[in-house]
Amino acid sequence: MSESSSPGVAQDAPVPATQALTPDAVSAVLADFQKWLMALPAEEASGACQRPGESIDLHTLLGQFVAVRQEVNLQTRAVRAQQEQNSETLRQLTVALDTLRQSQTRGEQAQQQAVEEAIRPLVKTLLDLYDALALAGREVQRLRETVQSGLTQLTEAEAPLVPAAPRSFWASLFRTAAPDTAERERRQAREQLARASGEHVRQMLASLVTGYTMSLQRVERALRQYGLEAIPTTGARFDPEQMEVVEAVVDSGRPSGEVIEEVRRGYLWNGRVFRYAQVRVAKG
Repeated sequence: MSESSSPGVAQDAPVPATQALTPDAVSAVLADFQKWLMALPAEEASGACQRPGESIDLHTLLGQFVAVRQEVNLQTRAVRAQQEQNSETLRQLTVALDTLRQSQTRGEQAQQQAVEEAIRPLVKTLLDLYDALALAGREVQRLRETVQSGLTQLTEAEAPLVPAAPRSFWASLFRTAAPDTAERERRQAREQLARASGEHVRQMLASLVTGYTMSLQRVERALRQYGLEAIPTTGARFDPEQMEVVEAVVDSGRPSGEVIEEVRRGYLWNGRVFRYAQVRVAKG
């Protein structure tokens, strides 16, 4: 069955483009249609629902409803397609943003690695300088202890002076020094000289130890400025990820695996091991 054209509309008349129907517009149209249906019996009873020569064409009415349904379906598909397109655009933007962030992170990591590679020789030189100063400081400290012990033993080993014999009348008259008195005076002079020399040596060694200590502190501050952190060892549990064993000490009285002594200090640089610590570990 072919659809008849709507009354009052020419067959070749241009049809305006259908505007997009929104859910509110569709609801309004349906409400108007329901109101018209509700008022239809009253209009039929009063004879005002029809004009002369006009009748209700159900086929045309059904065609209009089909057209409305098709328009709603078209609009629904258009909205769904737009939503899918927006979702895809959002996904692509998210991927691009993640890629940009990863590129920025890789760039920062590459820059940090370049800086680390540039200053690595300087940091290694500072570590070598610290090791040399620490070794020299320990040797000077041992020398100081040895010298102090030797001076103490030398002073205690001095033979007691023999009391001077009574001077004779002629020696007192001519004021000539007795042999024992001269020897006593010479020994007193040597003792005073030895004590003065020992004290001078002690002061020099103390000054030398102080100088080494201050130099070590300056190097340690420089290492901290470059981001190096000393690995704690003595008294800690042996950590193979950060330490190297140079000697296992048996019967040390310490728990097995505990670090007894640090032979060479180790360092972390930005959370990574820059140099392993060399330690002596107790062995059960």
